[in-house]
Amino acid sequence: MIERRLKFVGMVVQAKGRFAAAINCACSLLIGLAVLTLPVTIARAADMPGYPALPLPLPAPEELAPQIEEFISGWYLRGDIGYRYQQVKSASDAANDYSDQSIHDPAVLGVGAGLKYKWFRTDVTADYGWRSEFSGTDASGTTTVTANVDSFTVMGNAYIDFGTWYGLTPYIGGGLGGAYVTMSSYQISTIASQTAAKYSRWNLAWAAMAGVSFALGYNSIIDVGYRHIEMGDVFGGPPNNPLTLNKLTGDEIRVGFRYLLN
Repeated sequence: MIERRLKFVGMVVQAKGRFAAAINCACSLLIGLAVLTLPVTIARAADMPGYPALPLPLPAPEELAPQIEEFISGWYLRGDIGYRYQQVKSASDAANDYSDQSIHDPAVLGVGAGLKYKWFRTDVTADYGWRSEFSGTDASGTTTVTANVDSFTVMGNAYIDFGTWYGLTPYIGGGLGGAYVTMSSYQISTIASQTAAKYSRWNLAWAAMAGVSFALGYNSIIDVGYRHIEMGDVFGGPPNNPLTLNKLTGDEIRVGFRYLLN
């Protein structure tokens, strides 16, 4: 009887051991399957709507090349040549009004220096108008007077550039300064060998300009423009009968070159 009970107890213990071993094996199998399927599950969950996307790894930072900014000062030098259509409003002396009068058109040469900032420019220029001959005859046709006139102007100018299209930059400008006008070689037909000393004076001068510029290269610009300039009155001749040329003006066609300083 006792042997049967001991045998039954042994069988029970052996069965429990086998059951525990089976449970351990099943748990190990489930854990292995979970580890194998975890990446697939995460990837699918990231693609499903309503789930936030997993952040992608950031690329390694790249070394940026140092940026070099070229310095342009804005200062420039300029030179101009031109042709002036010159006029005198009227001419007279103490005895006559010279209604039939004319003055030759001179060439003009100028230099200057200035500063440009964005769309605004300003410069100082000096121009010389070549000597030209004035001739006037009174209404009766009996008296003719001749003289030479030349001019030197110093102007402070300001310009506005209107942007650039196809390499062309239109602009307008104005200037204010002084005109040093000279009359020489005075002669009058009614008095044989009548001459007078050269006479010069400073007048207030002003100008209005418009034109277009074109960049030839990195720091060189060509400029084609128009300028109207008012230079005041010109005096000369003998002290007892001085000749007055009222309102000397000029309309100029000019070609200039600007060199930008770095």
